[in-house]
Amino acid sequence: VAREQVYGTWESSVQKLPRFMAFLQKLNPMTVVEWLNLDTDRPGVQILHYVFWAFRPCIEGLRCCRNVISVDGTYLYTKYKHKLLVAATLDANQQVLPLAFALVDEESLASWRCFLEMLAKHLLPYDDDRVCLISNRHGGLISSINYVPAFKFSRGVHRFCLRHVCSNFNKKFSNIRLKDLCWRAGAEVNARKFERIMTEIRDIERGSI
Repeated sequence: VAREQVYGTWESSVQKLPRFMAFLQKLNPMTVVEWLNLDTDRPGVQILHYVFWAFRPCIEGLRCCRNVISVDGTYLYTKYKHKLLVAATLDANQQVLPLAFALVDEESLASWRCFLEMLAKHLLPYDDDRVCLISNRHGGLISSINYVPAFKFSRGVHRFCLRHVCSNFNKKFSNIRLKDLCWRAGAEVNARKFERIMTEIRDIERGSI
């Protein structure tokens, strides 16, 4: 009750979202907001499906960053159980620069495809734009890349987040040493050193040491 008195209800918060986004664009000129709503049987009434937004300074900031974009999704613990999709990169000071956001109903092929299409449209508008996309192994996300040319070879390449790879690796083997070796292998840029690490991983897996 106290929370509703201060912040309002979940329903009123969603109803205020269009006005909030419009105000956001007014105070941040050229900020991008795109909506995808679903029609209902009631005239003039729609249901929020997706909303995508990207601040103009962040869009322009990408030009000064390396051509690497990381994407991920997270839960929003509200009444409506939406998901928040986020795209980010690193600047020259190794600081995270958020690029774009989307509020979606769930992580699926459709929602990830929509998000990546909006990213390509507003952040990678030119055919000569090149980018490396980093993500986890969510099935919908992996499938959606096939529908967005900006993230497919030869314009783009897709790589998996090493932290997620090591986490999944550890879930299977439950071995801290193997997890550490997995990280070292993924981060190694020297082919010979990489092969030595992989040999050590195989030896441990076989139980030879």
